Amino acid sequence: MNSTNQEFVREAPSVTVFLFAYNQAEYIKQACESILAQDYSPLEIIFSDDCSSDDTFKVMTEVAEQYSGPHKVKLNKNEHNIGLIPHINLANKLAAGELLVAAAGDDISEPNRVTEIVTAYCKSTNQPTSIYSDVLEMSPSGELGKVSLPPVEKHGRTVEKCAVSSALICGASHAWHKSLFEKFGEITELKAYEDLVLAYRSSILKGLVYVNKPLVKYRLGVGISESGKYDNKAKADSELRKKMQIREVNIMLPVLSQRLIDSKTAQVDPSIIKLIEDRMNKYELVKQMLLDQKSFLDLFSQAKKTSILPFFFKSLLRKLRGKNF
Repeated sequence: MNSTNQEFVREAPSVTVFLFAYNQAEYIKQACESILAQDYSPLEIIFSDDCSSDDTFKVMTEVAEQYSGPHKVKLNKNEHNIGLIPHINLANKLAAGELLVAAAGDDISEPNRVTEIVTAYCKSTNQPTSIYSDVLEMSPSGELGKVSLPPVEKHGRTVEKCAVSSALICGASHAWHKSLFEKFGEITELKAYEDLVLAYRSSILKGLVYVNKPLVKYRLGVGISESGKYDNKAKADSELRKKMQIREVNIMLPVLSQRLIDSKTAQVDPSIIKLIEDRMNKYELVKQMLLDQKSFLDLFSQAKKTSILPFFFKSLLRKLRGKNF
């Protein structure tokens, strides 16, 4: 209901918390118990293991079997390891809820996480399609660090900004409305990262909603988060720096490819499509320069053909100086 005397309140959605796990036996019990401790109800919970080779699924099963609380708990184990994006696509088929709250097998959700997400959802005047929060960084041993804010809140939520950004939200804090898949379809770029894809979809739909508090203890130094950080050694070592640059290129090319697909599906302004295409051309050029895949003349010809000659000369100069692209 919406009136001049009452705050807007959207009807609460049905909710599924989907815990994605793979080879996280050391941390999975804490992760599962933090989901079972959610103070929101009614709640469907799915513990899903991507065919781990360790005891991850065994621990998940034991925790689920010992649970006697109000939540509806289901278990899923993939017959073979399918990888992150197919697991994300599968989650949307298995989850009964309209709103899917994602949880990682090495993180810890605060007990009020779902309550805060649903509250933010209900207060949003635009249809929310991505709800995300700050995270509290945590070491592998559980030592707490600083609060980390979503990058999108620093650089802006506009479609133009989100279309080419390499950092939007922390996927470990993400909840999305299943309409993102109904409107855009499954993620088809299997090497993409779902948070970089789904948050962009939500920027197109003006459905980004931010909860300004840490709702997840986010474990650094393990899993995907470990390889995504520049440390002091990497900054000082040219070979490590090169590997990190190649990694960024390898992440962003499939992400940008998916964003291009989604932009065309949503029929966004052609200028946005041009932005993405130009950024893809730049990443392709950087990759070839890093790997020395082409001669100077070939790279020059490619840059000229894709109208990124200024970027080519700037990148070439930085490479000669041993700096980041």
